[in-house]
Amino acid sequence: MGNLVVISEGRIKLKVPDPSKYLRLDGIYEPAWAPVFYNPQMTMNRDISVIALVTIFKSAPSRSSPIVLDALAGTGVRAIRYCVEVPATSLCLANDVDPRAVKLIEENSVLNNVQDRVRVFHEDANILMYKLKKERQKVDFIDVDPFGSPAPYVRASLWCVRRGGVVAYTATDTAPLSGSRWRAGSRKYDVSIIKTDIGHEVGLRVLIGYIARRAAEIDRYVAPLLSYFDRYYYRVFVRVAKGAGKANNMIRQDIGYLKYCPNCGYRSLIREIDNLTCPNCGGRLHLIGPMWVSSLADNVFVSDMLSNLESRQYHYLQTARNARKLLQVLLHEVDLPLVYNIVKLSQMLKVDMPKRDDLIKCLRELGYKAVKTHLHGGLIRTNAGVKDITYCLRSLTSLRN
Repeated sequence: MGNLVVISEGRIKLKVPDPSKYLRLDGIYEPAWAPVFYNPQMTMNRDISVIALVTIFKSAPSRSSPIVLDALAGTGVRAIRYCVEVPATSLCLANDVDPRAVKLIEENSVLNNVQDRVRVFHEDANILMYKLKKERQKVDFIDVDPFGSPAPYVRASLWCVRRGGVVAYTATDTAPLSGSRWRAGSRKYDVSIIKTDIGHEVGLRVLIGYIARRAAEIDRYVAPLLSYFDRYYYRVFVRVAKGAGKANNMIRQDIGYLKYCPNCGYRSLIREIDNLTCPNCGGRLHLIGPMWVSSLADNVFVSDMLSNLESRQYHYLQTARNARKLLQVLLHEVDLPLVYNIVKLSQMLKVDMPKRDDLIKCLRELGYKAVKTHLHGGLIRTNAGVKDITYCLRSLTSLRN
C-alpha cells in the first residue's frame, strides 16, 4: 500500500494512510475515504480506553494473562496501544475484514516490536467472535469500534467475552440514537424514540438499554462502568456476567422508559408504564424506550480511572488534560438521574436564562443535588423535579430584574 506516513500516538509509532491525500473540499481530512481507516480525532477515545483497561485489569489481579480483542482494528492502533501501554495485557487479537488493513496491522506490530503479542485475523468480526466462543478462547476485553452503529456486533461480543469480562462500544450514529433521526433510531435499536431537548442523554440510555436487552436474550446481564458523549460519538464500557435470574432482575430493575412532556419540560425515568398524563401541565406524555434507567457509570470505577490517569506514568497521553476534565465531571454526575436543558426551559417560561452555577446553587439551597453535565453547556443533572427548577428559573430572573 502506497502513500503511508508514520505518526505517533500514545507510546507507539503507526503507519497510516497519508491524511493529505484524503481531504474534503474544505481541507478537512476524511478518514472514511482512506483505504484503511484511522481517525486522529478519536485519540481521546483511545487514551481513555487505555486508562479504562489499566483500571479493569488492576481490579482483577487474580486473572492471569488477560487477552484483548480489537474486533474492527483498522490500522491496529487500539490493539497495539493496549499491548504497549497496558502492562498486564498478555495477548491482543487484532481483526479486520479488509486484507489491506490486515497487512498494515502486521507492519505496525513489527514497527512497535509487539508482533509476538499481537495475533492478526482476517475475518468478519461477528464470525470471529463466534469462532472464539466455540473454541473456548477466553477473551477478557473486547473493543467494538465501528464506523457507525455497534448494533450489528453487540450479540456476538456479549457471547464471546468471558464471564466477568468487559466490552467497550463506540457509536458514531448519534442522530438515530438521540432521536434527531428517530425513524432510523427506532428501527436500529428497537425503541420508541422522539427528538427531545436532552438527545445525548437519551442516546446513551438507549444504547446501554439495547446492549442490556441483547445480553438478557442469552442469559447475560451487564453493569455500565463508564459511559459518555464526546463531540460526535458515544462510548460505553459494560461488565458482562452470566445468570438467567440476574438477567431477569436487570430487565425488571434497570430497563424502563423516559416519560417526557414537550409542553412544559416534565420528565421522569420509570420502570413500569403507568399514567401518561403530565402531572405538571396535564398534557400528553411521550414514552421513550425501552432504555437503561439506572446509573450510567460506576463511581468507584470512574474514581479509580481518575487516580490512574493522574499518576505520573500516564502523563504522556496526548489528551490527558481533557480526559481528566471529562472524568472529573462524570464522577459528580454518576448518581443523579435526570438531565434538564435550561436553555429550552427558559424559552418555555419566557425568562432570561440564568448562569448555570446560579441555578445549581438555587436547587442545592432547596435541598436537591445538582451538578453540571458533560453533555452540553446548557444542561444540568439533578434529582429535582421540573416544578422546583421552574421556581429557581423564575426567582433568579426576578432577582436580576
